[in-house]
Amino acid sequence: LDAACGCGAAQTVVVTGAHRSLVAPLARARGACEAHNPAWERGQSTSVRAAARFAAAHGFAALLVMVADQPYLEARHLAALLRARAAGDADAYVAESGGRRGNPCLFDARCFPLLETLTGDEGARALLRAHPALRVRPVRFEDADLFDDVDTPRDAARLEEAMLRVR
Repeated sequence: LDAACGCGAAQTVVVTGAHRSLVAPLARARGACEAHNPAWERGQSTSVRAAARFAAAHGFAALLVMVADQPYLEARHLAALLRARAAGDADAYVAESGGRRGNPCLFDARCFPLLETLTGDEGARALLRAHPALRVRPVRFEDADLFDDVDTPRDAARLEEAMLRVR
């Protein structure tokens, strides 16, 4: 949330799901809007669709998609995607590090209808594979840990160990 609220985007929208009662007040306290996803149990695509619907309904020119479990993602990464879009004309801008691509991604409004077609537990990567004609521009970062995420208790323990080593 700190990264999203601090990157210089015109508006921050948090898609809530299972833990709405905990997350929504935190988002509002930071000045973010909420887009609730009542279908969160049906996979990641439902959250992307909820975000795309919200963005389209509110006239957003673009949608910056990120996940909440990337501890090394910072506002500067998101700001770099915003700067790339301001200087370019691609349909999508995708973070790239170490030859890999992943979240965060930024999609022009032209992509909103396509984002709303995602299904299952797939995110934007599936959309990019399914539509090779989309103009995608990678935004390169040197951060080897950018795509690290926390999905399991083991991941959380690994992150805690790494942070203790840094101190």
